[in-house]
Amino acid sequence: MKQNARHITIEEAEQLCRLYMDCQLSVLEETELEYVLMQSELDSPLISETRMLMGISRSVNLQTPKKRLFLTWGWRVAACVTILIGSVALLRNHTTKETDCIAYVEGTKVSGERAKVIAETDVARMEQFMKTVEAQIAMEQAKVEQFMNHNKKTR
Repeated sequence: MKQNARHITIEEAEQLCRLYMDCQLSVLEETELEYVLMQSELDSPLISETRMLMGISRSVNLQTPKKRLFLTWGWRVAACVTILIGSVALLRNHTTKETDCIAYVEGTKVSGERAKVIAETDVARMEQFMKTVEAQIAMEQAKVEQFMNHNKKTR
């Protein structure tokens, strides 16, 4: 793409724009396409839309990746701590020898076996949510590591 930056046709530019829109270009290719489109006088609705999206993309990425990563991990840690504290409180109450259980359903007090079933259902849903959050954290960590490895290779 670098060699043909000065002699790109409108058809080639539109094809690259379609690839950009479909997220089929690497970060380096996206940057090169942005440079070519900003230097070129080619114009079509697709090229204009791509230029606009590239401008939006630039304005959104003002934070440094480390700062954004720190904020993202901070929110995730806070959410996990909140979930864990809630789980401990529920499990602590659940494992006590007292069998009295009280729940409120739409503002109405429920006790006995029905309340116990409601509480157990909520605990199961919370455990499932924790597993989902842990899986999402693992996926995000893998993406960050892949991004960091990719940046090390391209430098």
